[in-house]
Amino acid sequence: MSLLELFVLSTALGTDLFSVSIPIGMNRIRLRIIIYAAAIFALFHVAMILTGYHLGHWLGTVVDHVGAYHINWPSASVQDWASAGGALVLGGLGVHMIRENLANGHQSPAAGHPLKGLTLVALAVSVSLDALAAGFSLGMMDVDLIMLSLILGAVIFCVGILGLGLGRRFGRLIGKQAEIVGGLVLVMLAVHIFWTAVST
Repeated sequence: MSLLELFVLSTALGTDLFSVSIPIGMNRIRLRIIIYAAAIFALFHVAMILTGYHLGHWLGTVVDHVGAYHINWPSASVQDWASAGGALVLGGLGVHMIRENLANGHQSPAAGHPLKGLTLVALAVSVSLDALAAGFSLGMMDVDLIMLSLILGAVIFCVGILGLGLGRRFGRLIGKQAEIVGGLVLVMLAVHIFWTAVST
């Protein structure tokens, strides 16, 4: 794959993160946390796509040896399952954000942001599952893994900072209800992603 193709692929894989990071950023998260979270998102995307690549490459080798080209398990099916699982995580995070705001309405939103601990890990996994499916497809192609990792990591890092930063600005405009708005957006996004995944 060319550098342009790798960049386009990385940008496409970052669209889910961008749409998710804006409502999360409405918690008015500190810049240090935004940079840290963006780095975690980039790390998980790279790890997922490399894992998918090696799985796809291994499966391609098995298929070559067995000669069973009729196996009907396209990467689209993998992506559907990955999207459905990610949607459940996003929906749970949205509900958690809303409950936290209603239960602790007097606290600063930044004090209860979701970008920490296991919540951050679960979020990073959910937004990077598409990279696993993409890597599965790439496993049967000739790809420079070092260049893929560098470009994907850089693009996802920038997308994470951009999305969380925009959400932070919106959060300042909306005020105390920003976390509720962000949670509702995440829930609606999760419902849409899940429905799209299970209905195709």
